[in-house]
Amino acid sequence: MKFPAAVLIAAASLTAAEKANQPAAPTYAKEVSRIVQKNCEGCHRPGQIGPFSLTNYKEVSAFKSEIKRVVEARIMPPWSAVPGHGEFQNERRMKAEDIATLAKWVDAGAPLGNAKDLPAQIKYNDDWKFGKPDLIFTPTEAFELASGGADEYRCFVIPSGLTQDRYIRAMEVRPGNRKVVHHVRVFADKTGQARKLDDADPKPGFDCSLGMASPYKRISIGGWAPGLTPELADADTGTYFPKESDVVIEIHYHRNGLNEKDKSTLGVWLQPGDVKHVQKSIIVANIGIKIPAGVEHHEEKAKYTLTKDIIATAALPHMHLLGNEMLMTATLPDGTVKELVWAKPYDFNWQTTYRFKDPMRLPKGTRIDVTAYYNNSASNPKNPNNPLKDIRWGEGTNEEMLVGFLSYIDVD
Repeated sequence: MKFPAAVLIAAASLTAAEKANQPAAPTYAKEVSRIVQKNCEGCHRPGQIGPFSLTNYKEVSAFKSEIKRVVEARIMPPWSAVPGHGEFQNERRMKAEDIATLAKWVDAGAPLGNAKDLPAQIKYNDDWKFGKPDLIFTPTEAFELASGGADEYRCFVIPSGLTQDRYIRAMEVRPGNRKVVHHVRVFADKTGQARKLDDADPKPGFDCSLGMASPYKRISIGGWAPGLTPELADADTGTYFPKESDVVIEIHYHRNGLNEKDKSTLGVWLQPGDVKHVQKSIIVANIGIKIPAGVEHHEEKAKYTLTKDIIATAALPHMHLLGNEMLMTATLPDGTVKELVWAKPYDFNWQTTYRFKDPMRLPKGTRIDVTAYYNNSASNPKNPNNPLKDIRWGEGTNEEMLVGFLSYIDVD
């Protein structure tokens, strides 16, 4: 069928008019650069944990399709807490309107726009997060990690130099070699036993593969795992740091098939005096877990009943590479259930301390329940085991854990 020329011209004019009324596509210079600065650039810049840099148009446009995919899937920015299951001070979810803007920009061909619209470059201070620490602890020698074998655990012992009890306001662990540092735990030892173990081992530090079954008395003062960032406690709160103690830096090394060296560093900021609240933590764990080979959604549980009244301040779920999700709840003596956090999907490479927006008072007798789900099948791209096998508790990356950490302060 042929249409009259006048009809065709009218249709074409109508289409042009419609196009003219369409809002302009977002540009990198005006909208996208600011979204990336706010949500991505902190990690995706030279020297930081992001695997590639996103500090300019060339870098961002090169990864535009991947950026669209991961932000729409809520993989990035890394924030696993399910909305509506707890409220948190440190939430880093990207706004829905910003996700939509990024998607429209990519679909429009990722236009640069007018360079005059670009925001000023952020001048980052990649020194210590809170300025120079009051105390800095670094092993005297680098540790040499051989290419093959099982994971290795080394404890490095350094005198604290404290002549009186102090309280830690913040701690920052700087892994010397992120390619092999799996996680770091930091303890204070007043017994001198850790120092003796160090002296008896010819290598830097000593072998502490016993992990949690330590032969010396430890006072936990902090740690680091991928994704955790330093946080500054309130002025009236701190972690107990005993006088005349040794600092024990326990590092879990995961071999990567190459000979590597590491010399990690610890920075500590102290409160100027005594504090009103001492920060403590409860560990809710199940060391009897068994995750069958081939199962995509295997459930394991742990629980702990409070022996005193507390004020809960934060929760930290911890699993390894098979972990899919973890739900932490508190069931009060009257049966009321409060959800602490639901981390789904859980990401081992971006572990997060979820700091409650409003600290919650939990009375004695409250039961803390931790429910975890694991994918030990071939459908899990992070599954390190080939062929598949049953997995039990262990501190190695290829093993698994079920731990819910609950930070708290005592009730006045």
